[in-house]
Amino acid sequence: MSDETQASFLQRAVTGAVDATVGRVEDRVVSSTKGVIDDLEPYLAAETVPRIVDALIPYLVEQVVPEVIAGLTERLAAEAGPAIVEGMTPQLADELVPVLLERMRPYLEAELVPAVVDGVTPHIIEKAGPQIVAGLMPYIKAEVVPEILDEFVDDPRVRDLIREQSLGLLWDAVEVGRAGLAKADDVLEKVIRRIFLRGAAEDGVLRVNHPPKRERSHAGIVSRSAGSGIDLLIISLVAAQGLATTLSLVGAVIDPIPGWLIGALTLMFAWLGPLYLAVAWRVVGRTVGGAITGYAIVNSGEGHLGVVRSLVRASVSFFLMPFWAVGMIGTAFHPLRRSWGDRLLGSRTPYLVHVEQKTKRSRSEWF
Repeated sequence: MSDETQASFLQRAVTGAVDATVGRVEDRVVSSTKGVIDDLEPYLAAETVPRIVDALIPYLVEQVVPEVIAGLTERLAAEAGPAIVEGMTPQLADELVPVLLERMRPYLEAELVPAVVDGVTPHIIEKAGPQIVAGLMPYIKAEVVPEILDEFVDDPRVRDLIREQSLGLLWDAVEVGRAGLAKADDVLEKVIRRIFLRGAAEDGVLRVNHPPKRERSHAGIVSRSAGSGIDLLIISLVAAQGLATTLSLVGAVIDPIPGWLIGALTLMFAWLGPLYLAVAWRVVGRTVGGAITGYAIVNSGEGHLGVVRSLVRASVSFFLMPFWAVGMIGTAFHPLRRSWGDRLLGSRTPYLVHVEQKTKRSRSEWF
């Protein structure tokens, strides 16, 4: 037998012996280990494992868990997060959001909304408000304002209110002018009494019954002269225009117009003045000039002048105006400011407000 054959035989013999020995050892080790583990399992579960867990927890909390969370966070944010949000959005919108809003409403109304309004208001007033108004102004002027005005104009209540306000402003302006004339009456009366070295005449009417802003109850020279001037202007315009128109019409028929006819027409239109004064005093107790300057022409009582006294007074004051003007000096020495002509004809000139108080009529009824 050669050396190589002997070596090969020896190697197989050793290998077989080793394998047999290892197999038997493994069987013994497995059976022994299983028995040891079975014996140690209660002890490990009760004693060793809790100690190992207690020892590992600090390390896991401080080292392993942060690394795991850091690694998972990026993946969750990039992949899982959007998928979760997308999948839960319908449910959140349909179920969770209404519940949250309903439960948070008391807090929102009591705390959050006032805080937001307080914080936003200054910004709106300083910046957003002017910009919004500037941007909306062209539209407001072009569309909104005309519609609002149309609705206001079509509303009868608004028209009545505007009319009342306009009349109120007009009355205020008229009353200011009347008060100024009444003050001028007092001043001129004092001057006349000083010139004639006469004292003041008692009014005869309690001050509590005087019209507002009036020192006396009856109109004096300034108020009456202003009213007469207005009446004279109206009469002159109407008479002149009427006479010119009438002469033109007559001239179209008779050319040339006889002198006597011109005189007759002139006299006829001249009588328009006294007729106007007499009718106004008899019917309403005042002329247009007297109504504007604030006095009336009444009899010694509280009624209107009769027809005869109205015609006589109108004729004298119109055709004998210089004599009537001189007689006005007597107003400074009479308690009710009656001129010498008023004393002869039994008339007087109370301020309109005083007449309205006496007769219990409103201003609108007097005009």
